[in-house]
Amino acid sequence: MPKENTTVYIILGLLNHEDLSGYDIKKRIDSMISYFWEAGYGQIYPTLARLEAEGLVEKRISRSSGGPEKNLYSITSGGKEELRKWMSVPEQKEYTKYEILVKLFFGKLASFEENTHRLQAFKERHVKNMEMMEQYGRNLQQVMDREEDHLFYYLTVLFGKHIYAAYIEWADEALAILEDKYGNKK
Repeated sequence: MPKENTTVYIILGLLNHEDLSGYDIKKRIDSMISYFWEAGYGQIYPTLARLEAEGLVEKRISRSSGGPEKNLYSITSGGKEELRKWMSVPEQKEYTKYEILVKLFFGKLASFEENTHRLQAFKERHVKNMEMMEQYGRNLQQVMDREEDHLFYYLTVLFGKHIYAAYIEWADEALAILEDKYGNKK
């Protein structure tokens, strides 16, 4: 079975909420979705062209006051139907790739300091991510009743909070184990 292009459905989902330019789609992905899925301009623009050719989105020129013209995309009824079909299909696989785990797997080749630095940096990144999820969660709770989408956005934030909490807990435990085993041998 060929690998599914999830970017198609991310774009359709975003356009189902509002009309957007390719640049705006990238901004939404970076600010809202990149915590669990990434897509770059190299995926977004070819996907938009494909979706337009298939009649799943429509493009129009938007003239903004004082700014340059830009292409705005909107989802068609066919695009909505395609998105609904995809939403009814079970997920194929949850993808996880952790370079830190590969490097720790071969951690014997690194010094105690390199391994602990790696774990501390990992923890710090995810403490910041946790803080961001908590802020998103507070913001969404304040507007939960304004749009039905907010409930579902909140559920993804809740997942992020649990994941980042687990990352932080794991990093603390891993650091303690390394400190116990190698810390006094420095």
